[in-house]
Amino acid sequence: MSLFFWAFSLLNYLIVFGSLFYLLHVRPTFKMLAITLLANTMLAMSVFYFTPAQWIALVLSTLFSGGFFYCLTKQGIAFFHSLIIVLLVIPVEYASLLLVDAFQLSTITHALLILIFFVITLYMYKKLIHKIAVVPLKIQLLLITMAIITFIIFYVTVFVGNITLSLFQFSLLLCYSIFLFMTINIVLKVVVKEMGLTQKELAQQSFYEYTLQLEQMNREIRQVQHDYSNILLAIRGYIEKEDVEGLRNYFEKVTTTTQSPAIHSLQQLENIQLLELKGLLSAKIFKAHHLSIAVNIEIPNTIEHLFIESIDLVRLIGIFFDNAMEATIQHATPKIELAILTISENEQLLIIRNTTNRNYSDITEIFKENYSTKSNNQGLGLYNVQQILRHYPNITLNTYVEDGWFVQEMMIEREEENARRDM
Repeated sequence: MSLFFWAFSLLNYLIVFGSLFYLLHVRPTFKMLAITLLANTMLAMSVFYFTPAQWIALVLSTLFSGGFFYCLTKQGIAFFHSLIIVLLVIPVEYASLLLVDAFQLSTITHALLILIFFVITLYMYKKLIHKIAVVPLKIQLLLITMAIITFIIFYVTVFVGNITLSLFQFSLLLCYSIFLFMTINIVLKVVVKEMGLTQKELAQQSFYEYTLQLEQMNREIRQVQHDYSNILLAIRGYIEKEDVEGLRNYFEKVTTTTQSPAIHSLQQLENIQLLELKGLLSAKIFKAHHLSIAVNIEIPNTIEHLFIESIDLVRLIGIFFDNAMEATIQHATPKIELAILTISENEQLLIIRNTTNRNYSDITEIFKENYSTKSNNQGLGLYNVQQILRHYPNITLNTYVEDGWFVQEMMIEREEENARRDM
């Protein structure tokens, strides 16, 4: 094959597969590189083979590259990225062709211009896609639909109309691209604003629940103070009678009954600085105590933030804790343990586990959409967990059963594109 073919193939590889490695945060291995290079060569051959109908080559490129990275990451957005890359290439190619035509530049310069323009455009796209990743699924589907419509318009304009290269044609494509970008940006701002309001409502609800726990704690403290004098009188009676065994039994009984679950729960959460998380956990732990479920909390370090949006964090822990209470209540010794550990400056580990009698032949089954262990067909919510976590490539969830404990381990790594310090 000619040198031109291999140069075109390399340029196509850098643009299509290089972009997807970058956007999806995938570290390429030798096997991945070998597969993608082979696929890219076949795609490049299809461009020459289907020259009269180039849309076939574009569709094949989108489907294969998107499908390959979907298999690697299990993220449906891989197809969206593949489609957008095709769309970005068209205005980039036209801009570089105009400069080449105007200044009679060489082929090598043409290729360099394409790479430079595409890198700049790809960087801007990644900044935008970071906002898209946190929006609801229905908004993502709307944006995908807009991208598909744009793909059709671009293809018809460029390949079907047989319009000669001109500044006017490029201006039309550029204006449409700017209009699409502004539309998406407005949609995202509206959605993010609504999500912000929802997050504020959640924080207010958590604050209200936390306040209720404080009020309950104050009532219990007043009750203990009210009974304190009677307790001392009873102790005095045992001492006067020199009834050491009776005093010991009475002391154990008093310390057991005066140990407040609410007070103990709030003491366990003192290292959490996130108000919405503290409110949620205090309410869940208090409910667990009323269900006679023993709860142990381990948070040795001050937690000012976690590398995940607080609204998603509260949703995840709420689902984990509700599932833990539901599963452990049937156990002979119902117990829940929660730990939030700071592994390093860039790593945090959240563990929640509960005693369980259930047998899980295939642990992956519980993450399916219609999975349920309840007679009323209400699911465990772990499908929702999976849907939330697919927006966070910096989070790894490990679910397993060990020695009668059902365990959820969530490793959260700092990643500037997916987490902020103020979360």
